[in-house]
Amino acid sequence: MKGRCTIMARSGISLRQLAAAGVLAASLALSSTGCQIMSGANRLTQREAYGIMDTEIVIKAYGRKASSGIDKALAEIARLDGMLSSFNPDSEVSEVNRQAGVKPVKVSPETLAVVDRALYFASISGGAFDPTIFPVMRLWGFGGPEYRVPSRAEIEQALALVDYRNVQLDKQESAVFLVQKGMAIDLGAIAKGYAVDCMAEVLRKEGVSSFLINAGGNVYAQGIKPDKTGWTVAVIDPRKPEDYLGIVKARDISIVSSGDYERFFEVNGVRYHHIMDPGTGYPSRTCRGTTVLLPSSTDADALSTALFILGPDRSDAVLSKFPRAGVIYVLPDGEIATKGIVDDFEFK
Repeated sequence: MKGRCTIMARSGISLRQLAAAGVLAASLALSSTGCQIMSGANRLTQREAYGIMDTEIVIKAYGRKASSGIDKALAEIARLDGMLSSFNPDSEVSEVNRQAGVKPVKVSPETLAVVDRALYFASISGGAFDPTIFPVMRLWGFGGPEYRVPSRAEIEQALALVDYRNVQLDKQESAVFLVQKGMAIDLGAIAKGYAVDCMAEVLRKEGVSSFLINAGGNVYAQGIKPDKTGWTVAVIDPRKPEDYLGIVKARDISIVSSGDYERFFEVNGVRYHHIMDPGTGYPSRTCRGTTVLLPSSTDADALSTALFILGPDRSDAVLSKFPRAGVIYVLPDGEIATKGIVDDFEFK
């Protein structure tokens, strides 16, 4: 695929925000001020950024070019956010949404590639992952100023706009067209993973071979530290964010979690979260959380959402396309199920 960063770039590890996420890089010093701590081939450089892709970003790296590499990686995710965000009115995705039912919109090769990959996951998951779910999310107040429980009639009306098959791509012209007026896409379930892959690629091109990226739930771990130890990532308990289910000794791997504890509200004791089931228009109740281990952060990001909705009993067909993937499911009753390669996961 064309563009500054390829979709299938080697990935690393992904990490959700500490209070809202399922994955925690245990070695991350989240209390850092965000400035460079130390520099040098065998010393740590760490920086933090806030608000890009609506999340906290922490990059921790070793190497003589760690500082410049981190600066370039942060510039890269900011650049991608400017193209892929559904909430930035100046982004390419926002323009695609404004022109729904009107005309195709010419986009950058990267935006086209991310939309194309999102549609691939929609296809293989039978629509469990659907980037056109945005009208339903907005109806519930996710991305807006106030949460609410909509009526069934409102949900049915919004669901009429949800169908990934009504997204048309013109790869020759690099254009995206939503065929029905009122449709809207949101790439939030894949864009952060793509950005992490691109950040990792930037760091590698800068000559940095040992680093950990945490972009609000999308973590990438590359190499080992100078003392020959690896990176440690903890998978958090969805109902006890201060605790964890187990740890992963991570190297050259991406770890991405999705769950009902990230963005949610409660009404009369019922939890309503942001991972909508495109089949019902309601928050999915199949899992409390999913964590995916996979070399590609792009794919791990999309899979974590698709598998959250599908659950372990309906995920085999999708997982068969990713033989290197491992999945940790936290079921509604708190029980844990795993599939695929989770050899590096150690239960608490």
